[in-house]
This record gives sequence, C-alpha cells and structure tokens, in this order.
Amino acid sequence: MKGATAPIRTVAAATFRPRGGRYESVRVRRVPVRALRGGERGVAASFRVRAGAVEIAILARGELSPDELAWAMEAARGLAAVDDDPTEFLALARRSPLVAKLAAASDCRLDRTPTVFESFTCAVIEQLVTTFEAHASIRRLHRDAGALIEGTDHRAPPTASAVLAVPPWRLREIGIGVRRARTLREGARRAAALERLKAGDPAEAVEKLQSLPGVGPWTANLVAQNALAYADAVPVGDFHAPRVITQALTGEPGDDAAMLEALAPFRPHRARAARLVMRAAMVSGLSEVAPRRVPKVDPHRREPWKY
Repeated sequence: MKGATAPIRTVAAATFRPRGGRYESVRVRRVPVRALRGGERGVAASFRVRAGAVEIAILARGELSPDELAWAMEAARGLAAVDDDPTEFLALARRSPLVAKLAAASDCRLDRTPTVFESFTCAVIEQLVTTFEAHASIRRLHRDAGALIEGTDHRAPPTASAVLAVPPWRLREIGIGVRRARTLREGARRAAALERLKAGDPAEAVEKLQSLPGVGPWTANLVAQNALAYADAVPVGDFHAPRVITQALTGEPGDDAAMLEALAPFRPHRARAARLVMRAAMVSGLSEVAPRRVPKVDPHRREPWKY
C-alpha cells in the first residue's frame, strides 16, 4: 500500500467456519482485499482461508464506531458467504444426478454485496449486452465513480451519489446506453429504498424492484440473488439460461416456462441449481448441452468512447 499520514490498519478480526459442503477459497482468493468505503475514512476487508476456516480482518483509516465496525464485518461476511448454509440444497440436489455431481464438486453458497445498489448497478449494466461489454462498462464506471481509500490502491464500488454525479454523456462513453443509464440513475435516486429491501422478504423484493422503470424479472431476480443471497431467484428472461438449463436437466432445450418446470424440484434453492449448471456449461462445458453461440461484438461496442 502507498504511504499515508494516517495509514490503514487492522481494527478487528474474526474467524468463521462455513457450514454445508466444501468451501472454495477461490471466492476470496481472487480479491483478497475488498474496499467497502472509499475516501479519507476508507474501510476495507481482507480475507484468507486456512484449514477450512475463513479469516476476515477489517482495515480502516482512523477509528470506527461500534456501528461502523458491525456494518463492515457484516458486509465482509456477506462477501465471503460464510453465513450461507446450503445443506438443505445438497439434499435436494440428489434428485438430479447432474446437479448432485455439480454440487459435490463446487461451492454452491451465495455471497452478498455490501449494498443493494452495488448489485443493482451491475445488473442494470448487464442488461441487453454481452458479458464482455457489461464487465468492461462496470470497470470503467468503477474507475470513474468509485472512490479510492486514501493512501491505497483499493477502490470502493460507486455509491448512488457518485453515479448521479456522472453526466449522461459520460455514461454513454463508458458504454451504458441511454435506456440503461436512465434506469441506473432512477435506481440511484431511490438508493435508500433499495437498501430497505434487505429488511424484507426477498421474494417481495423481486416484486418491488420491478416497480422501477426498466427493471423486469431478469434484473430483479439477479439483484435479489446477488444482494440478498436469495436462493430461489430464477434467471427468467436470460439469453442463454433457459436453453442451457432445460437441456442439461431434461435433455431438450426449452424456454422460460420449461426452465421453471425443470428447476421446480429444487425449490426454494432454484438459484443454486441454476448457477451450478450455468457455471459448468460456461466454464468447462457439459456433455448434456450443445455448445453456445458466442454473440459477435462490433468494434464500436467494444470501445464506445471512441465513437
């Protein structure tokens, strides 16, 4: 880390032992230090997996109040998914030989982003475009609107106020089209209401999210899964998921209705089953699923700021 007059330091640490099957250390090894809040009073969490336990340290510049410390540790626990117990799902997974095999080989816990707005931002940017385009735009938005922890290279995800401060023309340059930018800014204006969704039922949160202009079932379910660890969120409306999941589970490709029918035996953990199948199909391929057609990305969409 870079030098600073008030260096970032460890202010709290705790060790957690996740329950319910194997825990993949890669989920925290990819990003061993995660900024939770940027700026002069920045806060971060560091992660290490040792002997099957997850060690979390909270790092901060200056002192944290008890409430701030509790918030930071809760956020870190959600990112590491140490509180998510998939034991019930592992029993349900035995209903499908394929899902049982994938569940035995993979960590099927659901992590949570520290804020609902962080998940909302990513889900909106991922609408209507390829994964490549979405991830590139998310990185640019983080670079433009995310705040560094002073004295470090760790950048926190953009806050709602920071996103609202980005002019619409710049969002277009970043690669977020007019339609998605409008939805993103509307969500930023209602950021407090988005955060209140944490206190309610996640199924109701899916319905409430769809009251926002530009938010349909796909976006709402994705936000609920990633921000609330909603284990029964289903990727309806996805470009690939209905075909891949139904073909993997039934032998025949299908639409949203067929996917819902195929996933029904895994209620209330359909998100876990869907995620396992999609991850396996995309990363290593499944013999049960025909190879997917990779969409072509035009040059002006790869580098929208040049056009």
